[in-house]
Amino acid sequence: MQHTRIVPESASPVMAYLEVTGTGTVFPLHEEVLIGRDPQDSLASDRFLCIPEHTVSRRHARIRLRSGAYFVEDLHSFNGTFVLGQRLQPGAWHPLHDGDELSVASALIVFHSLLTPDRESIPTVIKQTVDATQYAKVLELPPDAAHVDVQLTIRKLHAMAQVGIAVGAVTNSATLIEKIMNLIFELFPLAERAFIMLTKNRGEAPVPVAARRRDGAIEDAEQLRISRTIVDEVLNKKLSILSVDTLADRYFGSQESIVDQAIRSVMCVPLLLEGEVLGLIQVDTSSDPYAFKGQDLEMLTGVCAETAVALKNFQLYSDIERLLDGFVRASVQAIEERDPVTAGHSFRVAHYAETLAKAVDRADGNELRHIAFTKDQVREIRYAALLHDFGKVGVREHVLRKEKKLHHADMRLLEQRFKYACACLEREAYRQLAERQCERELGITAFREEKRRIEQDLHEEFARLDEFLSAIRRANEPAISYTEAPRELDAILDYTYRERDGACVPLLEQHEHLALGVSKGCLTADERLQIESHVADSYSFLILIPWTHDLAGVPAIAHGHHEKLDGSGYPMGLRGGQISIQTRILTICDIYDALTAGDRPYKKAVPLEQALELLDGECRAGHIDSRLFKVFVESKVWATT
Repeated sequence: MQHTRIVPESASPVMAYLEVTGTGTVFPLHEEVLIGRDPQDSLASDRFLCIPEHTVSRRHARIRLRSGAYFVEDLHSFNGTFVLGQRLQPGAWHPLHDGDELSVASALIVFHSLLTPDRESIPTVIKQTVDATQYAKVLELPPDAAHVDVQLTIRKLHAMAQVGIAVGAVTNSATLIEKIMNLIFELFPLAERAFIMLTKNRGEAPVPVAARRRDGAIEDAEQLRISRTIVDEVLNKKLSILSVDTLADRYFGSQESIVDQAIRSVMCVPLLLEGEVLGLIQVDTSSDPYAFKGQDLEMLTGVCAETAVALKNFQLYSDIERLLDGFVRASVQAIEERDPVTAGHSFRVAHYAETLAKAVDRADGNELRHIAFTKDQVREIRYAALLHDFGKVGVREHVLRKEKKLHHADMRLLEQRFKYACACLEREAYRQLAERQCERELGITAFREEKRRIEQDLHEEFARLDEFLSAIRRANEPAISYTEAPRELDAILDYTYRERDGACVPLLEQHEHLALGVSKGCLTADERLQIESHVADSYSFLILIPWTHDLAGVPAIAHGHHEKLDGSGYPMGLRGGQISIQTRILTICDIYDALTAGDRPYKKAVPLEQALELLDGECRAGHIDSRLFKVFVESKVWATT
């Protein structure tokens, strides 16, 4: 039995590089590199490949990583850029494949890449070039003992390169575990079974998460029988363990789990990072007592070291993701608390949008079959939906919370003006009665008759004013759809009364008449502009956040949620194809929730059927995407929990 603890040097996985033949120059590729004659002051040295020949243009060609593959573009060079002997069209992107030869003037450059169509890798600097054919050979024991060290070194390098590629190509622990399982059976041909144990939370003991046999049979991790003696030895002492002829081993051979499973040879290695044990990997066999050797343990330890780094990165990424999600949700809640009657709107819209995106992804109709959203894109849509109204933080509260066409204070002032007008009319009528009495000295009968006539006129005038006020109160109620302004408002606008000094005063001010004449909703043109400004304000805020690559579209998606397909929306008046599918999804969900949300002071909740009819009308008007709305209805997005 051997006990070994190995900490291998970490190796950076490679994505792609350029080899300038004849000079031995090897140039690692990042996301973008420029090829030219003279160094560019604005570019770092690792972003510019200098070929100091007078026939090479100053800015000759450019290579860029796009959608998981590398492309080359000729920058309108004088002598042109050639790939495999064919001259590139200037300004056009040409895909590069491993082994492609580029000709830049007299320089011959070979493109090397570890990228494949179904795998991404993490870019890394290459220190030197090696004979790659050595890594493709079948891994077997060398027949010539003189070459043992060389062959073993190649085998280790091969293993570490495979692990680096596997680790760099995944972004979640489940996929990583699957790749590591496949890699184990490839690296250790005599292994019959492998299982992985991981800690779910810091400080907790590891639990089995995956177990498989070479034939592909998957074992139930929860029912897995393991040797606690081996596991405890690995976890507590942080050692990599190799046991050959395990049944004869006095230390392990008496263990019931080993006897029951007839384990003959076993390797068990901790997933260790900076002293923290994240779990372990065990590989065993029941057929060959000497299936594994010391170099196998070293390789498995190296595999576990790189796996531990990846797992820790996933944990940190998950922590950051939870932190971002918590910040976003807290920010949205803080904004929505400024207007309690709309609280929950952004959270509901985010839920609807995420559900609709997944439904669209499943849709098999010809119109939407080409649309597919990744997990990251669905998350991007959810964040855009959560933050789409963030700009309302800059809208004044009396506008944000406006319930009717006239603000409450304005309506109270108008009602007081009506009372004041009645008082002025009454005062003027009795003043005139007194003047006539003084002029004519009316008798008691004539005085009473004149007083009765005046009171009758006042009664009729007060009734007229009451009708005016009732008309104003009716007009003050916001409308869900477009309606014409009541014509009776024009008569009120023309009505005046005399104040004490004899000046004629209008009963209804011009700005009040304009507010009451709003044909839809309750906002005046100026107030609507203030509300609409929240879209640009949201974008201005969101664009300041250094979003990661997978969330880079959040600002743009949120920015367009009030755009219409026919160009009648705001703030940019985009049309058709200028509006992304993600934004169109957000628009439908935003309108639906605005219609169906619980009763608000300025409107009643619209029943489901009426809301769908209104949205269908928006489709017919060319405002929203009818294809997406069809999926919205068919999948009953509103009914999901």
